[in-house]
Amino acid sequence: MSWGTELWDQFDNLEKHTQWGLDFLDKYAKFVKERLEIEQNYAKQLRNLVKKFCPKRSSKEEEPRFTSCIAFYNILNELNDYAGQREVVAEEIGHRVYAEIMKYSYELKAERKSHLQEGRRAQQYLEMCMKQMDSSKKKFERECREAEKAQQTYERLDNDANATKSDVEKAKQQLNLRTHMADESKNEYAAQLQNYNAEQHKHFYIVIPQVYKHLQEMDERRTVKLSECYKGFADAERKVIPIISKCLEGMVQAAKSVDERRDSQIVVDCFKSGFEPPGDYPFEDYSQHIYRTVSDGTISTPKPEVTRIDPKITMGKAKGKLWLFGKKPKTSSPPCSPGGVYGCTRPYYNMSDRDSGSAVLGKQRGASLRGLKRAVSFTEFAV
Repeated sequence: MSWGTELWDQFDNLEKHTQWGLDFLDKYAKFVKERLEIEQNYAKQLRNLVKKFCPKRSSKEEEPRFTSCIAFYNILNELNDYAGQREVVAEEIGHRVYAEIMKYSYELKAERKSHLQEGRRAQQYLEMCMKQMDSSKKKFERECREAEKAQQTYERLDNDANATKSDVEKAKQQLNLRTHMADESKNEYAAQLQNYNAEQHKHFYIVIPQVYKHLQEMDERRTVKLSECYKGFADAERKVIPIISKCLEGMVQAAKSVDERRDSQIVVDCFKSGFEPPGDYPFEDYSQHIYRTVSDGTISTPKPEVTRIDPKITMGKAKGKLWLFGKKPKTSSPPCSPGGVYGCTRPYYNMSDRDSGSAVLGKQRGASLRGLKRAVSFTEFAV
């Protein structure tokens, strides 16, 4: 399959196709350039991100202690190495792919221009040969018509009895001249025709196939170069895969190093005070001096009766006369148990003794009230 033999008459289409090939090469070069810029910006942003979140170790107190923090900072270190590998990819793409493809594109443009100029020159030379052949053809045609007219004139004069001998001789000489000129133009036309046929054969079987062969080889080299660039693009990524894999493995190992139990123990070691927790608050009973009565299962506070005493009676006189059974006995508080609040607690009664205790308490209160009434009556009587 050859463009020279298969596409011998498609010079214009081949010119358009080769131009499209160079445009596509430039398009791919633009793609590589933008990809290169993306890789560079990506690496730069990754490094800025790592720098932003890395701890500023101005003092030992700010050093990470928790395993989760240490793992995170290890991941940041691995990410920084990963950013370095992205820079390696960008550099490899820039030198191996972008620079080469731009240089090759420049060379192909110059080569294409040279081949097309050669083809145009061959085409122009063939067209010139055709014009010369066509010109000689027209001249031969014109000379033949003039020779025919001269022959007709000679024949007419030769057959005319009234024509003079000199007129016949002039007509004969003119016929011979036109015949000779027709023969010369015929020979020239034949030579130009032969030359054009030879140049046309050379043009379509030697010159143009050679030009088209160069264009085909150029286009095929362009295609091969694109294939190599595609492969080089992938190789640039493949070269850094082992190191990137190590970075990712380091991130995984950092994640596995996180120990929640250890972090909890660090919290304990940091904030443990060493003191024991406080004990239970004691119960403070403020109702131990309040009288309680039990009636129908309800405890109520008794309201003692108030007796008015004449203010004329002095406290000294009434002191010895208020009680029939001697002086007022001193009330003693119930014994305090050591388990109560501040050493005191309410007396404890069993449920079985509640009814009997209530009855005894009622009798005592009744006797006390009767004695109080008698004392008041006795006091009034004495006065």
